[in-house]
Amino acid sequence: MNFQIIRLIVWPKNPRHTPQIIKFEKGKVNVITGASRTGKSAIIPIIDYCLASSECQIPIDTIRDHSAWYGVIVESDEEQLLLARRGPIGRDASREFYVERAATVTIPNEIVETNESIDGVKLILNTVAGAPYLRLSAPEDNRPFQERLGFRDVTTLTFQSQDVVASQNILFYKTHGFEYRERLKNWFPYILGAENLETLTARHRLAAVQAKLQQLKREDERAKKVSQTWLDNMVGQVEVARQYGLVPEGTAKTNDPEILIQIAKIILETELAHPQTTTQAIQQSNEVITDLEKREDEISDEISLVKRRLRDLSRLKESFTSYGLSTRKRAERLHISQWLKDISAKDAACPVCGEHGHVNSTIEMGKIATAFEKAELESKKTKTIPTTFAREEELLKRQLDTALEKRAAIAGRLDLRISRSKELSAHFARRKNMFLFLGHLRASLTTFENLFNKNETGKEIEALEKEEKALKLLITPGSVERKTENALGQIELKTLTRLQSLDVESKYKKSPPKFSIKDLSLKVLSNDNDWHFLSEVGSASNWLSFHIAFICALHEFLNELNESCVPSFAVFDQPSQVYFPKTRRANEESIDQERNYLDEDVDAVRGIFKTLSDSVEAMKGKWQCIVLDHAGMDIYDGIANIHEVDVWRNGIKLIPAHWITE
Repeated sequence: MNFQIIRLIVWPKNPRHTPQIIKFEKGKVNVITGASRTGKSAIIPIIDYCLASSECQIPIDTIRDHSAWYGVIVESDEEQLLLARRGPIGRDASREFYVERAATVTIPNEIVETNESIDGVKLILNTVAGAPYLRLSAPEDNRPFQERLGFRDVTTLTFQSQDVVASQNILFYKTHGFEYRERLKNWFPYILGAENLETLTARHRLAAVQAKLQQLKREDERAKKVSQTWLDNMVGQVEVARQYGLVPEGTAKTNDPEILIQIAKIILETELAHPQTTTQAIQQSNEVITDLEKREDEISDEISLVKRRLRDLSRLKESFTSYGLSTRKRAERLHISQWLKDISAKDAACPVCGEHGHVNSTIEMGKIATAFEKAELESKKTKTIPTTFAREEELLKRQLDTALEKRAAIAGRLDLRISRSKELSAHFARRKNMFLFLGHLRASLTTFENLFNKNETGKEIEALEKEEKALKLLITPGSVERKTENALGQIELKTLTRLQSLDVESKYKKSPPKFSIKDLSLKVLSNDNDWHFLSEVGSASNWLSFHIAFICALHEFLNELNESCVPSFAVFDQPSQVYFPKTRRANEESIDQERNYLDEDVDAVRGIFKTLSDSVEAMKGKWQCIVLDHAGMDIYDGIANIHEVDVWRNGIKLIPAHWITE
C-alpha cells in the first residue's frame, strides 16, 4: 500500500507560536540526526498516536507541556490525508481528531475544533489500507484472536523503536502483549498475500454452505429412515379407504409406491354423498339427555331430603322414649307427694329437723306435695309415644317410595336415549372420521410423494454440494501453507541479500535465516547445522543487523505484491546505539568536535544507512525509511537516497526553545 509520511506537525499550546513542521520525502531514507534529549525518540510515539493508537506514549513533561495537537500528513495514490489529534489529558489518550483530505492538504496554524472521532479515523485508515471486513475464520468458529484485521494491527511492522531495533527477544513493535502477538500470528499469512479477500470470503461462504448441507442431510437422512414407516402408513390408509368404500372395486392390494400414490389420488378425487345424520339431530338428542339427567338429579336430591327427615324422626322417637322411661322410674321409686301428705296428716315430726309443733306445717307440706304431684303426673304423660310420630313416619316412607319409582322411570328413559344417541353419534362420527381421514390422506400424500420422488431437499443438497466443491478449489488444504512458505522463502532470501552490507558475523551471510510465524522470531543456522532462535545468538550487532535486514526484506516483498494493507514506511530509532556507548554520548559537544569514532564502528553504522538506501533504491522509491539517530552527515555522507530532514543540535529540538521561554 502506498502510504508514506510527508509531514509531522506539532501545534503549540500558545497560539502566538507557529506549528513545528518536519518535512519528509517519499521514497527516501529520511534522517533526523541530533543529540540526546532533543525529541528524536518522540517521533515514533507521535506518528503512532496520530494513527489512532489506543494509548499515548509521547514523552511527558517538556513535549506534552507545550504541545496542544500532534499531526501527520500521509500521502497515498489518491490523496493527502491530514490526521491531527488533540494531546492527551493526564494518562488518558484523547479521542478527538481533526481530519482533512485533499489532493494537497493545507496545514492550519491553529486547530479550533474537532471534526472526527478515533473510531472514524480507524474506519478511514482501514478503508485506505483495504483491510478486510471479515473475520479470519467463520463466525461459528470459536477460536480466539480471529477478529477482523485492522490498520492498527499492521502498524507493528512499521516501527522499530529504540527498545526493539536491537532486541534479541522481539522482532516487532508492541508484540510484548499476548493478544497483539496472537492476532498478528494468525493474520500473517494474509499479510504475506498467501490469502486474500477472495479466499476469506470463500472460507466464510464455505462454512455457511457446509452448515446448511449438514442440516439438510440430517433432515434427508431422517426422512429416509422413516420412508418404510410412511410406506406402511400409506398401505394402511388405502385399506381404511377400502373399508369406507372409497377404493374402486377390483383394485388389488399393493406395496408399490407409485401405485399407492395413484390410488390415493383417485380416492381424493372421489365425490362423496352428503351424510343423512346432521349435527342438529345429535344436538337435539343430547339436549333431551341433558334434561333427563337434570330431572334425575332433582329427584335424587328429593330422596336425600326424605331420608334425612326419616333419620331425624327416628332419633326423636328414641329420645322421647328414653326420657319417659327415666321419669317413670323416679316417680315409681319415690312417691314423694303421697308420703308428704301422710306425714302432715299424722302430725308427725318434721322430716328435715325432727321437731314437732311447726307453725303452718300442714299448709307448707301441702304445697310441697302438690309440686311433686305435678312431676309425677308429667311422668305419666310420657308413658306412651304420641301417634303423630307414626303418622309422620308413614307419610315420609310413602314419599320415599314415590321418589324412588320416579327416579327408576327416568333412569330407564335416560338409558334408552343414551343408547339411541350412541348409534346416532357413531354414524355421524364414522362420516366425520371419513372426512378427517381424507384430509389426513391428502397431507400424507404430499410427504409420501416427496419421499419417493426427486424432492426439493435433494435438489438443494446437490446445488450446495456443487458450490462446496467449487469453494474448496479456492481454499484447497495446504494451499495457504504452501503460499506462506513460498512468501517466507522470498523474504528470507531478501534478508540474506541485505545482511551482506551489515555488521553481522560472516557465517550468517552464507545461508538465509528462517522466520517462524508461530514464534514471530528469526532462526539462524549454527555451526553444528541446527536452527536456533535469534535470542540464542550473541552480540547486539548481530541482533541489530537481522532486524534491519528483515524489516527491509519484508517491506520489499510487501511492495511487490499487487495488494497489501501494510503502510509503505518504516521508522528506525537509534539503530547505531550498539556502536556508540552512552558514556561517549554524554558529552555531545565533544563528539561533534572530535568525531573520533573507531573505523570499524563507522563502517558498521555506515553499513546501516547503505542497507536502507539499497533497499529503497531497489524498490524505486515505493517505500520510505525514517531514521532517528545520533550519527550525522559525516557517517552517511555520499550514500544515495539519503535525505537529511533536520539536525537537532546546538539548542535545536523538536520543541523550539521559544515555546518554553515565551
